[in-house]
Amino acid sequence: MKVYGLYGKSGTGKSYKSSEIIALYQIDAVVDDGILIMGKQRVAGKSAKNERTAYAATKTAIFFTDAHRLQVYNYIVRSGIKKILVIGTSKKMVEKIAQRLNLPSAIEWLPIESFQSEEELKLAGERRRIGYHVIPILPDDVEKTYVGWFSKQTIYFGKQREEVILVKPAFSRDKITIYPQCIRDIVTLSADPMLQVHSIQVDRNKVFIKLSLQRGCSIESLQNWKEHVTAVLHYSLNISYEVNIAWMSIHKEKINKPEQARRRLK
Repeated sequence: MKVYGLYGKSGTGKSYKSSEIIALYQIDAVVDDGILIMGKQRVAGKSAKNERTAYAATKTAIFFTDAHRLQVYNYIVRSGIKKILVIGTSKKMVEKIAQRLNLPSAIEWLPIESFQSEEELKLAGERRRIGYHVIPILPDDVEKTYVGWFSKQTIYFGKQREEVILVKPAFSRDKITIYPQCIRDIVTLSADPMLQVHSIQVDRNKVFIKLSLQRGCSIESLQNWKEHVTAVLHYSLNISYEVNIAWMSIHKEKINKPEQARRRLK
């Protein structure tokens, strides 16, 4: 299978230009924003543009979940595709998608600047700034793929004319803020009965915990709890945190009131 990688920054018109590239290289299928497209129809996958947040959209676009990945991978295997175009905002993203879908690692790179004029790049940027995105599928197929506002637009390349779909995704690109208190609460609620948490400090993706131990608590137990907290934070927030622990003292008596730790949180 021959793999082509079309890459360029967000808003440079990659999906908009993909029809021309497909015709030029006689490409059988396209992977774009979480969906597999053949004959200008979605044949597998789900659109990242249906997600409610930009973070979730990114995960969908790179086939983060196995169920999504396997649906598209199995279709590729069954269909006997000879040439496939993978669209991404960078080479790294294209490589990640190719890896997730078990595509050949040898990729012929196609920078969007090689296909877009300065005027076209400007137009694509203006379209993106007001929230429009292009889905490179037939207008009749859009309702099966995308939930939300959309409209048709005619584009020209050479003497050919084609209709594309402009959509406004549901997700917002506003920053998502996770307050340190949220992380403190998760750590506190995960506290082991043999530990007493004194303070929790958060610095970006690093968490620093000061605590006391009950006599008899082993280093192995402390390490297991650290791994547990790391896993709980990742599961709860979908973000990887580096957890650092410093113990201050060892108690002779049993620590059995985790609410004491809550009161002592800074």
